[in-house]
Amino acid sequence: MLIKYLRLIRAFAHAFWILWVKFPHLSREKKLEAIRDWSASTLNVLGIQLIHETSIHHIQSSQAPLMLVANHISWIDALIIQTIQPSVFVAKAEIRHWPIVGDIAKGCGVVFVNRGSPSSARRMVDDISSALHHGYCVAGFPEGTSSEGSSVSLFHANLFEAAINHHVQIQPLAIRYTEPQTGKLCLRAAFIGDIGFVQSLHQVMSSKGIHAKVHAGELISPQGHSRRTLAQLSHRSVSAQLELLNA
Repeated sequence: MLIKYLRLIRAFAHAFWILWVKFPHLSREKKLEAIRDWSASTLNVLGIQLIHETSIHHIQSSQAPLMLVANHISWIDALIIQTIQPSVFVAKAEIRHWPIVGDIAKGCGVVFVNRGSPSSARRMVDDISSALHHGYCVAGFPEGTSSEGSSVSLFHANLFEAAINHHVQIQPLAIRYTEPQTGKLCLRAAFIGDIGFVQSLHQVMSSKGIHAKVHAGELISPQGHSRRTLAQLSHRSVSAQLELLNA
């Protein structure tokens, strides 16, 4: 167990080195590549094996920016998506104050939003619009909260406004964490209730491995849709993909 934590500390130290030493000298493409490599290696340190369907291969080959939306279970979700397609993330404002992770998130350009504040939501739309305008993919969790992962709560619509403004397609993703030995839902990965980040991290680190399964739905065009109908279509797609993973 001690060795696992030492490897994690080294991974965090490597993240700071990438963000504050390498990033100023890297092109956008190289920055995204560095984020993907670090995310994949950190998943390995955490003992999480990413098992994705062939349906996500088109995401990695896409030349146009996408808006990736997924069901939300854990802080691990962001590492999963960054491994598949490095993106500018939208996250709740509290993450800014998490130990170590908050600094890494700020260094990666995460857009923080206070979901109870209309002005914060407005700034969020402006910030992700800017990211899309500059060719970055954007990723977020429209449920606004995390769950055990057995179902998908209704999606909030604010996130989808930027996709409409910039004519960017929506890529729905379903994520499910399972026990490698049984294939059953892995609750150790779920970041729910009153659990804090450090306690959640220990739960993950002390597990006997976790499988993270990901399935992608068909791309959704924003043309002719309001942000509410886009949210509804995306929710329907993620729910359908999650049912396939649960089968």
